[in-house]
Amino acid sequence: MDCYIGAATGALKGALLKDNTFENLNEIKSLDPKNDEITSMIWNNSQQTEILIARMNRDLHLFDINQANQTAILTVAGGTGPIKGLHKTEEKIITCVESGELQVWSEKCEIISEWKCGTGLAVMRGSDEKPEAVTGGMKNLLKTWNLETGQQIWSSKNVAPDMLGLEVPIMITDARFIPGQNTIIEATKLHEMRLYDPRAQRRPVKRISFMENPIMCTSLTNKANQVLAANSIGEIGLFDLRSKVHPMCKFKGQAGSIRSISGHPTMPLAASVGIDRFLRVHDLQSRKLIHKIYCKTRLNQVLLRDQISILNENKTVTKKEIDEDETDYGNMTGGGYQPESSEDEDNDVIDNDDVWDVIEPVKKKKKVSNYMAVAEKIVGNDDQNSPKNLNLKKKNVHPEENIKKGTLTSDKDYDNESVRNTSVARNAFKKKRAKV
Repeated sequence: MDCYIGAATGALKGALLKDNTFENLNEIKSLDPKNDEITSMIWNNSQQTEILIARMNRDLHLFDINQANQTAILTVAGGTGPIKGLHKTEEKIITCVESGELQVWSEKCEIISEWKCGTGLAVMRGSDEKPEAVTGGMKNLLKTWNLETGQQIWSSKNVAPDMLGLEVPIMITDARFIPGQNTIIEATKLHEMRLYDPRAQRRPVKRISFMENPIMCTSLTNKANQVLAANSIGEIGLFDLRSKVHPMCKFKGQAGSIRSISGHPTMPLAASVGIDRFLRVHDLQSRKLIHKIYCKTRLNQVLLRDQISILNENKTVTKKEIDEDETDYGNMTGGGYQPESSEDEDNDVIDNDDVWDVIEPVKKKKKVSNYMAVAEKIVGNDDQNSPKNLNLKKKNVHPEENIKKGTLTSDKDYDNESVRNTSVARNAFKKKRAKV
């Protein structure tokens, strides 16, 4: 399987992108959506052979991919609300519930340490580079914690009041560490992402606005300086954190809120799921939707494996910076995700440069008005024959003598344009009206 998806009904699904199919990995009949809804999922090891699954009733399950077996390992006690965050280190499991109780578990499922992170928690994520975790939520500022000592390392400060002098509400929906940069990105319900540098200041160093709807989730990509953000109306934006404050591109087509995004660490691919029950995989370089699978139930979580079936098995994947205009990864083909080739062995495909040699240029015809066409046919230097004095429309011209004498007797005479345009005609017509 290439993607593992957690549903609101509690079903764990595996999707095979090469065939555009999915499979239920647990028994559906025995599930209770109120208790078994999947609220969080992470990989349990670096080989990506095990998945940690948190459910609504705060049970933590371990799914073994090779044996296709799911077992319950512990139940989180203390606090209230569902599990809002999971993190796995070499020897420890970290959980955090909505009321703010963060617990560190040993491999034997025993609590090592526990502390409170504040109420209304919405997200808890750990760092892969150092033993730290970041937390945040509703009326709960962004904070970082040392997982070994349980001490708070850093706390953010709310942004300045708005133009009316009112306090900006704290409504954090997602947060994560940016690897290799010592920075933290957070998403809010105020359709805004904020980038923090704990070494510099407590307030954000950059604020990025995205549309006008709450941002629900974020994800890293194969490039260190780019992140994905998805909102509550089904739009995904790709952002560059270095300089741009507007999205590089947007991916449309989803219906309803997007609940989870998972970017591939080495390839320009990203999988997303939401309440419209579809799994979508986008190519971040060509900006195209390459896979779309209907999974029948509302989806909450998605995990995209590093080794997936649509990648070319013979090709060694390495991390490198790719310009936006480059196309090293090519198009999706039946044999895998292969680069484009300009050489054609069977001579069935024309090279991109040769296409422009084959196409005949379109000749634009000059538009010549009828007025000028008639003027060019007239020969002579007489001023009466100049284009300015030409009357292409036939008009009934009344002699000026008749106008001065007031011989216009009918209203039809006044309808004539040549008569109506003279002041003498207007005065004559007014006198005639006054006599009547």
